[in-house]
Amino acid sequence: AQALTTVGNLLQGLRRYDEALASYARALAIRPEHAEALIKVGNALVDLKRFDEALASYARAFRSSPDYPHLLGNWVHTKMKVCDWTGLDAAFEQLAADIAAGKPVASPFAILGTPLPASLQRQCAGMLIEAKFPAITNPGGRAFTATHDRIRVGYFSADLYSHATAYLMAGLFETHDRSRFELTAFSFGPPVSDPMRARLDAAFDRFIDVREKTDADIALLARTLEIDIAVDLKGFTQDGRPGIFARRAAPLQVSYLGYPGTMSADYIDYLIADPTLI
Repeated sequence: AQALTTVGNLLQGLRRYDEALASYARALAIRPEHAEALIKVGNALVDLKRFDEALASYARAFRSSPDYPHLLGNWVHTKMKVCDWTGLDAAFEQLAADIAAGKPVASPFAILGTPLPASLQRQCAGMLIEAKFPAITNPGGRAFTATHDRIRVGYFSADLYSHATAYLMAGLFETHDRSRFELTAFSFGPPVSDPMRARLDAAFDRFIDVREKTDADIALLARTLEIDIAVDLKGFTQDGRPGIFARRAAPLQVSYLGYPGTMSADYIDYLIADPTLI
């Protein structure tokens, strides 16, 4: 069952959801209450926007493993997607108590839309950073010693095509003062060819497709290109890759736009935001 669940996880990572669900089904035929398989079925169904079925799978997982990491947060977030408010107040209280106690009951993104205070959102983010994306103290590559005639800014995103982030930012990229700034795009999203991608290609000095590179390789590439400022446009959203920044892609690292909350990571030096967002 565990092997079949792992195969399902790999297929889900490739967005081959139907094949992933088939593999999970085979796992659950062997172990009907296998919590990981049930939760990953729910996650795949959420990606397919089959929210009611996802809730049913999460409910089965609760029966066998109510404390499974991120299960409560996934369940709450999915209930909110379908405007099912039953039991949410109690669930918010449980989330708050569990996070305060240091339990990994939710992803940071899942609780952005809840009434949990900023302090608990920060604690939730910090637990994920510590568990999965701790700072790498010796990432390799050249030291940050170079100075340049133009400040080298690297924008890192999976959404550099006809996506909300690109629509919001295309004009910003195009209006950088090119006498003072050199722009590099690090794209780890799908290989899309559309008018927005063409527009962004023209907006950057350098547009690099890094989707098949590891976090370590991307960070090393940024260091080799002597990027001065690395801007993370993903944070804890889908397809985000905090591991790049855990390896210090640039002397200055900034979180902007894609994720409207704290990364709670010492290696993210700034969050660009405003009083309403905060």
